[in-house]
Amino acid sequence: MGAIFPRMTASAAAAPGVRHPWVWAVLYFPYGLTFGFPAIALGFLGRRAGVPLSAIAGVVGMSFLAAGWKFLWAPLGDYTLSRKRWYLLAVAMLSAGLVALTTIPISVHTVPLLSLLVLLTSAAGTFLAFATEGLMVHNTPDALRGRAAGWFQSGNQFGQTAGGGVGLWLMTHVPSPWMAGLILAAIVCVCAAVLPLLHEPERLLTNASVATRATDALRNLNLMIRSRAGRIVLLLAILPIGTGAAQFLFGSLGAEWHAPADTVSAVLGLGGGLAIVAGCIAGGWLADHLHKPAAYAVSCGLGLAACVVMALSPRTAAGYATSTLFYTFTLGMVAASFTGMVLAIVGNAAAATKINLFFALNTLFSFGMLRVDGWSHDAWGANGMLFTEALVGVVALAVFVAVVSRVRGAALVLDGESVV
Repeated sequence: MGAIFPRMTASAAAAPGVRHPWVWAVLYFPYGLTFGFPAIALGFLGRRAGVPLSAIAGVVGMSFLAAGWKFLWAPLGDYTLSRKRWYLLAVAMLSAGLVALTTIPISVHTVPLLSLLVLLTSAAGTFLAFATEGLMVHNTPDALRGRAAGWFQSGNQFGQTAGGGVGLWLMTHVPSPWMAGLILAAIVCVCAAVLPLLHEPERLLTNASVATRATDALRNLNLMIRSRAGRIVLLLAILPIGTGAAQFLFGSLGAEWHAPADTVSAVLGLGGGLAIVAGCIAGGWLADHLHKPAAYAVSCGLGLAACVVMALSPRTAAGYATSTLFYTFTLGMVAASFTGMVLAIVGNAAAATKINLFFALNTLFSFGMLRVDGWSHDAWGANGMLFTEALVGVVALAVFVAVVSRVRGAALVLDGESVV
């Protein structure tokens, strides 16, 4: 399997992104916030307001819905405006969405409106993601893309955990909720300050017609999907393992472990952020020492074990903190190992389009697991939800092991060159 996932040997050229690898964490943090704020802040406050967990799962799931189909409009990020301009436009729209989400009262009656706002805010976030991915691929040589993947996912996951926790803390401590939205919007805007550190990649086919650009995007995707490496990553993207779906309901589960709001915001905020960053580092290290699909499988296996650990943990604030932090650590490993696997095979041409095919499908199937978690919780409680997620993951891992040896495809092609 190692032959189809090429070992990167390019020299570490002196590119802006190489000298400042932390910029990927900063730039991608707002995208993680589009998941973390609805999951942690809206989730906790929604449960406190008496909103059923299945309805909260639907609100949180809007983030997954936007991310799950983003590969359809990813070519806009590759073939239209500059990456930096897309980033700034996305920051403006995302900031407006956060302010709106903190202005509307949370209740059963406002669930449809909150769902729509989460969807629109997350859709704006996808363009921020396209811009960051294109800048990262252009500014990072092949030999250092593993390290870039670690920083990249650190920002994403920190936004989902610490960002969401900060949002909850602000919502419960500032005089008016809309003030929390303004503070979060200011944080998002500050992230754009690192853009001058990066070189802007040349736009593709600037004078070509829309049809020509669409054809080029499809050609690049076709070359990727035809390769065996591309098909293996595609299989891993759609299987319901490593979804981390339960994490997006942890804010709603705090009361079942008798954890107060400040404990939930601390554990899922700064504590979860540190745990997931550590997991991203560990996942990147594992990917450097194992074949990338194997590293991903090991990380997913630990994540499934974390479901069982949480189900068996004592129903105390300490049990909640320990088990959720372990789950969050394994989620960081999963995210980094999957990203490293994707970056190893996308090359440079139409990078955002190709990356987001894998990311979007992975997110879309994670959305399905999130809904399963919500339904299983309503039917069997927290333990039933956690054991269901673990069981589904074990079955998915078994399917991958049984199918991977039968996957066939062409040689991997990166930017027009065949890679053995």
